[in-house]
Amino acid sequence: MQHQHTRTIDGSAAGRARFSTCLGIGLSLALLACSSGGSPGTDNQDTDGGITDVDMAGMPGGGGDMSTSGGNPEGNPLLNGITAAHNAARAAVMPAPSTPLPALTWSPTVAAAAQTWANRCMFQHSSNGYGENIYADAGQGDARAVVDNWVSEKANYNYAANTCSKVCGHYTQVVWRSSLRLGCAAKQCTTGSPFGSFNGGKWTFWVCDYDPPGNFGGQRPY
Repeated sequence: MQHQHTRTIDGSAAGRARFSTCLGIGLSLALLACSSGGSPGTDNQDTDGGITDVDMAGMPGGGGDMSTSGGNPEGNPLLNGITAAHNAARAAVMPAPSTPLPALTWSPTVAAAAQTWANRCMFQHSSNGYGENIYADAGQGDARAVVDNWVSEKANYNYAANTCSKVCGHYTQVVWRSSLRLGCAAKQCTTGSPFGSFNGGKWTFWVCDYDPPGNFGGQRPY
């Protein structure tokens, strides 16, 4: 079962930004959604969901962006490998560009924004100005599996025509050339579950934000 809807908004005075939101029900009771293109998200609710005390956005000290060399930059075991998984997908794009895509660097600033939204335990997009992919599972999940799910949409994307046969916006955001910084978060929630009462209402909300955002209408990702 798949659902998706797309709408456009003005991302500049010329109204050039295209804003896409995708929603699908995947395997293993996993839900996913994506938005990008200048101003992701549409909802501004102020109430928090019922959540545990476990915050899982890796935000290493120092405040600057961090590369993936020398180990995992995320600073949290649950998120370890999520940057590397993104960069593996960027290195494997087909057709291969003449100039390889730059690797994403982990940004504690972007991760903090992702955590702020994940803490609300509402399976919808933020309006924080970053590109954004979100995902939910009814267990604790695995960071690499989350990215693999988004990247699996590669099969739905036709580069030559720059079209999607099914949902592919998560994949195109992952490999968007001009997106350079990544920050992700995961939150174990006890209310607001998109799975209803399954697993006693417990679920994990994953958010990855991208700076600058991608998925602009009429543009290829690279």
